[in-house]
Amino acid sequence: MSNPWDDDFAPSPGARNTLRWAHDNGAGTLGEAYDLLDQLEVSNDIPEVLGHDDTVDDIRAELESGLDTLGPDADLTTLL
Repeated sequence: MSNPWDDDFAPSPGARNTLRWAHDNGAGTLGEAYDLLDQLEVSNDIPEVLGHDDTVDDIRAELESGLDTLGPDADLTTLL
């Protein structure tokens, strides 16, 4: 199976965990996942989603790169 990620966008494990969390919280696209970052930031889920090494700001920057590369309508189910 080919990798659905563009060669220019290879998300870190923290970003992948964030995308899974966003999908579990109703996001269907990369743009919707990005929009949920503010919700993640104030939730109690940060330690289990990001662990101790990543920050929401790091993930935000990474997803912005993905939005520039893949666009906001990229389907999360094909990206996970």
